[in-house]
Amino acid sequence: MRSGLAGFFRVALATASIGCAAGCVAHRPGANAGSAAPGPQVSGVWDAVTSATIDEGAAAGDVRIEKQEWHLSQSGSAIRGYYIAALTFVSGDGRPYVCSRQPQFSAFQRFEVAGRVQAGAIELQELVQAENPKENRCDPGMRQLARYRGLLDGDVLTLVSGRQQTRLYRIHAAAVTATPGDRLVAEAAVMPRFGAQDRGDEQQIASVVARAPMSNGTPGAANADVSGLWVWEHQGSIPGGDQKQEREEWHVEQNGSKISGYYDRIVHQVSTDGHAYRCSMALEFQIATRYQFSGDVAGDEVRIIESSYEVLSPSACDNGKRRLDIYQGKATSDEIRLVWGVGGQILRRPRPDVPTQRF
Repeated sequence: MRSGLAGFFRVALATASIGCAAGCVAHRPGANAGSAAPGPQVSGVWDAVTSATIDEGAAAGDVRIEKQEWHLSQSGSAIRGYYIAALTFVSGDGRPYVCSRQPQFSAFQRFEVAGRVQAGAIELQELVQAENPKENRCDPGMRQLARYRGLLDGDVLTLVSGRQQTRLYRIHAAAVTATPGDRLVAEAAVMPRFGAQDRGDEQQIASVVARAPMSNGTPGAANADVSGLWVWEHQGSIPGGDQKQEREEWHVEQNGSKISGYYDRIVHQVSTDGHAYRCSMALEFQIATRYQFSGDVAGDEVRIIESSYEVLSPSACDNGKRRLDIYQGKATSDEIRLVWGVGGQILRRPRPDVPTQRF
């Protein structure tokens, strides 16, 4: 068994009056104040995904994936709010962790933050870290509170703390479909869309994709061609023994470094004990959802940002727990390996002899 992880993260302006010759026009302070451009506005919900391999200590070689969701409110120059970090650790050598009895574990952290906007610069400070329930055996524990300097560029807020850099992406109203924090903490009990176990071999994916945030690619290197149709499929048992089949068809259009498109996600669940589901009054049910996205490609690196979704096949068994995500990954001619939130998946080109599901 692996031992648990122990810790994480570690101009005054002077004025002077001078004499003025006759006929000199006096400067009136504030005369141009009305024409000053407004400062950065950071109110709203922000998302970030980072993935990296731990390179020192007892956890060296393990992969750490962190999904952050920031809720900020700005009044004038003052900023207050909080963020929730969903952490997933994946064993680098496949051995299980003591706390989870599995080669991966997930945990959540919450931090209250405050700050201000001054001369166009954004300053934020963590005020307090909330304590997790004592029964959470995989709690990574308390860490030193951090201070950040931020730079806002449209819908991207870059925060820097020491040598650590995090890019937050603004989530617009269409993406905020749950109460604060539910988008990270809540998991669907029967047909979760989010969970590493449901969307591929996270250990394999994370070890390939783990890196710093999206770069500009290798100078002179051609961007990967990710246009066309991609498929992801998974089948397995859920708690209780019922069978769940999942399939996603990604339709990608590419124009230079920019990509856009949609994917259709189907969840088909079948009872294995002969008892019908109350929600469907049948031994099975199916839910289909279409997600719209956009993104960019730099060399073999891919970033995808979901923008909206619609339910194509309504069902009384649908628990309605969906959210929009941000993906980062690496692409080859026949695979796209993605990490998102607390999980990962591998998209593959469909085989010509396998018919695709159409809606």
